[in-house]
Amino acid sequence: MDRALKKLLLIRHGELPPRYRGRYVGASDVRLSAQGTRDCRKLAERFAVWNPGKIFVSPLRRARESAAAICPERRDLIFDRRIREVDFGDWENLTFDEIQKTAPPELLDLWFRHPEMMRFPNGASVADHFAAVDEFMAEILALPEPVVAVITHGGVLMRMISQAMKIPPERQFEVLPPRASMTILNFHEEVFVNGE
Repeated sequence: MDRALKKLLLIRHGELPPRYRGRYVGASDVRLSAQGTRDCRKLAERFAVWNPGKIFVSPLRRARESAAAICPERRDLIFDRRIREVDFGDWENLTFDEIQKTAPPELLDLWFRHPEMMRFPNGASVADHFAAVDEFMAEILALPEPVVAVITHGGVLMRMISQAMKIPPERQFEVLPPRASMTILNFHEEVFVNGE
């Protein structure tokens, strides 16, 4: 493969137990459901074909368990705190309906119209989260390996994909990958070419 070409294999962790469905699970260290593990195992063969030179994984349990199901033979996983899910603070593990009942409307409006200006109540700054993910992405694009894998969370992947495709933050929800899915981004000399 041409050294100027790079593929990023972006994998979102598998499904969570039923009690977390439809909830904003960020910093909570939740494990996969049995279905989530099975779904990740289905990615193993496709993943192995690419044989990524480096595999970066969020240190949160659901990402680690996803990696163990997708590439159980790999002992060289790199755990990076920058690709943890954002901390939703007081909104952790709530549904949108539950959040809507107590959150000021102007805060919800900010979240959807200008997420980069948002700080979750008693949680993380989205700008800080974006900065960490952007720094991480710049570093992995500069690596010599032609294929690099990232096993992480929906919020991190939305940022990586939207940054590559030049999608503004308020539209990043349009590129949220399903759980236990692989999105491939192609770059040439660190410039996004296309996705598959």
